[in-house]
Amino acid sequence: MKLFTVCLACLVLVFCSCNGQGSILPKSGGRPYEVLLVASGGGSVAHGLEAELMKDVPGLPQREPMFDVSLTDSAHFVAGLWLARNIVIVSVDPGLFTSVRVRYERNVWARPQVVVYVNAPSVDELNGAMPTVGRQVADLLAGSELKVEIARLNAGCNEKASEAVRKGFGYDIRIPVDMKSSKHGERFVWFSDNAASGMQNICVYSYPGLELDPVRALAMRDSVMRVNIPGERRGMYMRTAARTVMSGMSEQGGCSVMVSRGLWEMQGDAMGGPFVSRSVIDTVNRRVVVAEAFVYAPGMKKRNLMRQVEAVLHTFRKVTK
Repeated sequence: MKLFTVCLACLVLVFCSCNGQGSILPKSGGRPYEVLLVASGGGSVAHGLEAELMKDVPGLPQREPMFDVSLTDSAHFVAGLWLARNIVIVSVDPGLFTSVRVRYERNVWARPQVVVYVNAPSVDELNGAMPTVGRQVADLLAGSELKVEIARLNAGCNEKASEAVRKGFGYDIRIPVDMKSSKHGERFVWFSDNAASGMQNICVYSYPGLELDPVRALAMRDSVMRVNIPGERRGMYMRTAARTVMSGMSEQGGCSVMVSRGLWEMQGDAMGGPFVSRSVIDTVNRRVVVAEAFVYAPGMKKRNLMRQVEAVLHTFRKVTK
């Protein structure tokens, strides 16, 4: 079991009062998408949930787990571990619980933090409910990490880039401050941090239409990227690895959103990586507007890089007057 990355400086909780407004919580430790799983009996109780949380992330070119899970017995859950950013506590007690239930609290011992409680009367009932429980817990943890990343974007973004999207498309989006490189085309804009390793990118583009059709969306993506993201030499251009793409419908702010994720590749070159897009219908202008994130990170893990830029897409919304 790998060590959970909570720094030694966080081994002592410090609570102090501030002008009578309550306690100030210390900063949580650990990296994004790390989870501390706490259970009596350790793996014998929490093995099923651990397996659910470590399922593969969809849409990546290599296998990576949804979360990096560290497992500890409840007897070893001492003060230093209370500062972990994501904690799941599994309790099995027939005297206290009559059914399997999941609940959560935020910022219990540190900030930002989510503590998820999974309670069950028996291990058998817990395992029987595991497909549903696993999804609930994974969604809570992923949602908490998304909130943290969006809060970071809201605290400071590349205002010039965000304003370019507002003027060009009538949509707001929080472009990260380190995305200082840009390219503008016809109904298209591309922002990048141009990082030497782990390059992150955001594109916004539009095409005519009033329907969120995944087949047409794929064709339009290839058309737009071929024109606007060429390779280093003639005949090179970005295209979609069509067989890898998964699309589904979601909702944001009362509007339907088509979410597509998969892999991109560079025609005529060895470049490639994962992408995710969110497409919405702009009925006033009779068009589909797409916000997309993609990563180029050869030889690196890509889960956290992708989740960072996917959080940017969750800030994408129509400007209201």
